[in-house]
Amino acid sequence: MSVKIKLEVSLANEGTAEPWWFIIDPKQNMDCNVYMAANQITGPFFSREEGQRVLENRRHHYSRRAVVFCGSACYTHQYSKAYREAEKKASK
Repeated sequence: MSVKIKLEVSLANEGTAEPWWFIIDPKQNMDCNVYMAANQITGPFFSREEGQRVLENRRHHYSRRAVVFCGSACYTHQYSKAYREAEKKASK
């Protein structure tokens, strides 16, 4: 089963193809524990502003090293296709 969702995604993409943003809060992970690494990431967000707003509003949940980071979803077929089509429509 699947559902279709409609998202508003920022075109201010920081030079990254098919961007998405996340909060990364780096913590010591000496034993390369994947679960600990996964807990250091919050997102996805579909604009830097959205991620920054969450980080500021919930600052007490994160360390002082937490930042909003822009990643690329260029290997995700569904998101990449939808983003490129929306980008074309927006440029017209």
